[in-house]
Amino acid sequence: MKLHRFLFASLLLAFTLGCTKEEIYAPATISGEWVFSAQSNGSKWTDLKVLDVYEFDGKGGYTVKSLASGTMGVTYYNGKVYADRSKFSKTDGKTYTAKVGATRNYLFESLPGTYTLVNETADQLTFDYSGSADAKGFRLSKVNVFEDPTNPVQPEQPDGPDTPPDNTVRINGTEIIEGNDLAGFISDKSTGKGIPGVIVTDGYDCVKTDVNGVYQFKSNSLSRFVYYTTPAEYKVATPSSPSQPVFYKAIKPDGSLIRTDFTLDPLPGGKENNWTFVGIGDPQCCKSSEANRYASETIPDLKATTAGKSSVYAMTLGDIVFDSTDMWPTMKASMASVYNGTSYIVFFQTIGNHDHDSLKPDTNDDKVDDYNATSTFGSFFGPTDYSFDRGDVHVISMDNIPVTTQKSSGKSNGKTWSYGKGFSEAQFSWLKKDLELVADKENKMVFICCHIPFRAATTNHMLDVVKLMMNFKEAHLMIGHTHYTQNYVYSASYKAKGGLPVYEHIHGSACGAWWTTTSSSTVTGEPSGYTVYDIEGAHIKDWQFKGTNKDADFQLRVFDGNEVYYQSQSYPLNWYTASQKAGSGSFTVKGNASLRNCFVAQLFNDDDTYWTVDMRKKSTGEKIGSFKRLSNGSSTNVAMSAFYFNKKGKNSDSYASTTASHYWYYKPASGQPTSENDWIVVATQKIPGGSITHEYSCDKISTEADFDKEFYF
Repeated sequence: MKLHRFLFASLLLAFTLGCTKEEIYAPATISGEWVFSAQSNGSKWTDLKVLDVYEFDGKGGYTVKSLASGTMGVTYYNGKVYADRSKFSKTDGKTYTAKVGATRNYLFESLPGTYTLVNETADQLTFDYSGSADAKGFRLSKVNVFEDPTNPVQPEQPDGPDTPPDNTVRINGTEIIEGNDLAGFISDKSTGKGIPGVIVTDGYDCVKTDVNGVYQFKSNSLSRFVYYTTPAEYKVATPSSPSQPVFYKAIKPDGSLIRTDFTLDPLPGGKENNWTFVGIGDPQCCKSSEANRYASETIPDLKATTAGKSSVYAMTLGDIVFDSTDMWPTMKASMASVYNGTSYIVFFQTIGNHDHDSLKPDTNDDKVDDYNATSTFGSFFGPTDYSFDRGDVHVISMDNIPVTTQKSSGKSNGKTWSYGKGFSEAQFSWLKKDLELVADKENKMVFICCHIPFRAATTNHMLDVVKLMMNFKEAHLMIGHTHYTQNYVYSASYKAKGGLPVYEHIHGSACGAWWTTTSSSTVTGEPSGYTVYDIEGAHIKDWQFKGTNKDADFQLRVFDGNEVYYQSQSYPLNWYTASQKAGSGSFTVKGNASLRNCFVAQLFNDDDTYWTVDMRKKSTGEKIGSFKRLSNGSSTNVAMSAFYFNKKGKNSDSYASTTASHYWYYKPASGQPTSENDWIVVATQKIPGGSITHEYSCDKISTEADFDKEFYF
């Protein structure tokens, strides 16, 4: 039998055994907790394991456990109600219980299916249900709370009753200040004692729990959740699935006191000084076939790559769906219960521009639209701006996409949002409060995870956020959005306390070039994939880009800078001509004269600071010369562009991107790369701030004949 716990803002009171006092109705504030009443039109649902649900004195639905001596017990938050059996009457067996959130998409534990909200009042939600032909007319009704005013019995607390005779509200010995309407107790599961110093927020204000483990503050009227920063010494709570974090509870501030408690489970060995972070850019699935590929290609590859690692935390960096709200349940399910053979991988989420719900109306008020457009994401994953601690790392995820106006889309929503980039004043204020409460920042690392790249942008507090990160020992931005990889190393003016500059990791997309049929390439030609970071203390000890279904050492390709691709087709292209046209839209494909007569090495995840590329003799390893790196914006991946425009009929400037240059060049004495022998290109990566280096090599020139396999499975 499932026993549901109800969080009541008003003080819960219980009946003692044999109570004969008159019951008095006491309204309760209940966030997302209802009793679900479902009536079929004649058919029996015998295989659904109907729960025992009773009416308590005819005034409310409760899940009940029968006791001896003619009594009945109701399990509820932090205590039980006991009353004479005669006060309970069983329903007709067609009543179900479920927990729901305040959105228009519901998943019922006892009766899964599709529900359409048809009516909503303060006390009742009414649905049409399409899970079965014989079921319709469902109703959700709020649970009523009853009290005996002359003989109250309080829920047990570590220090006794919360309401002494003077009517001052106290939680675990802490007096709740009048005017504060969000309060609660955060306790250690193993000891029952309060945990001091836990950051708690409603997305607008941030406070820490006091010495008693109690938090309190005045909510913002727009708050959707109250939630906490998981401390480094405690497990990430995953009650619904071992891979999906639930560190929040839904609220609807109405001026009355909302009490929300959390119980945290300590890590057996204390904080995880060594753990793994996985950055996943843009799954961006708009239909089932794409979600199936994400679940059958990306997720298994990630599991295999992290096999043997016991503390793995993944972050999708936005655009989980592609303006397709019908894909949310499928995408959430794809990241549930992901086991790598050692432990479950916990998946956190960052919201992207295509995750903003375009089925919400465009009101012409950008602030209202942005607030409304995030509600569906919230119903599946909780708050958009939040933080958690692992080891000596403070990880933050934020929405940096303010939406503006709607336009048409070919995806299932039929619409998408136009958008800007950056943070509102309220968001920046929240971030400052969160960071101010982080203790010992100069000895910790900070990750800020967002969707749209910063690259030193100054608009809407983008650079202000980077400056805040400089108060930590080491600082990294984790970004998606572009569908190509790029690493942006900030100048010496933006160094963290440990001496390293802020480092921005722009992750290539899991979907590559938008799940083009059998595509395995992003828009700049590197494989679709993700990046794995091994954390040690307050430092990224090591990291590596991993192409999906590719060997871990596959990190570069080599091309002949003299080759002209697809000479007999519509758009012959080469590496050395500065301006070439391709596609029916006459998009500019940019070559670079420096690449003529040269070996051209494309690195998938390089930067302009910590990488070097050498030409060596394959037979002896002797260095022949060094490659030079093109600056960003100076060339397209011409080979990839030629393939997509000529062989795949693409017609978008996305396939002619020049923003990130991963291209290095070396001119042999002959000026004819294809005539050279006994050579190998070796790319060396030095991990910033440590002693680890990687060498990756390639001894083969990719030609036009290889592209069907190079860019496609």
